[in-house]
Amino acid sequence: CPSSAGLSPVSPSPLHSEFIRSNKMVYESTGKFQLVEGDVDNFDKMMEAVGVSAEKRQKGRTLKPIIEFSHDGDKYKVTGSAEGIPERTKEFVLDVEQEETTIDGRKVKSTYKREAKGLMIQHEVQENGMVVVYHREIKGDQMHVKVTCGDLVANRLYKKM
Repeated sequence: CPSSAGLSPVSPSPLHSEFIRSNKMVYESTGKFQLVEGDVDNFDKMMEAVGVSAEKRQKGRTLKPIIEFSHDGDKYKVTGSAEGIPERTKEFVLDVEQEETTIDGRKVKSTYKREAKGLMIQHEVQENGMVVVYHREIKGDQMHVKVTCGDLVANRLYKKM
């Protein structure tokens, strides 16, 4: 995973800024989705690279998390749950960097952006400087998630519940 050092902030386009100001547009990813399949091996390699312990990675290989997205105006909420893991909720505003604590206790800085209809991108800067990017795209009743970290790519498929 590359470091975030040397990256310059990206200014939102006028169209993107208009979306942020508008309460008329609804983020198309609102809903509840459960993981049905994914590239476990590459996702595991990413989690190892960012410092997730072997024990937690092994447990994570068998989880089928449920993720629920909602929003009220420009405030978004993501609630995640999985069997044997307490439910966690993250709240955010688009294009605003915020500190978050991952499910395994690591501190990261995340920025969420809406790139197109049904496409949300999250940039997550790890404590060690590595960057993980989540591309979440809604296609019908499925959410396609492409997770990248350097040259590693893991695809994950969620189905709407």
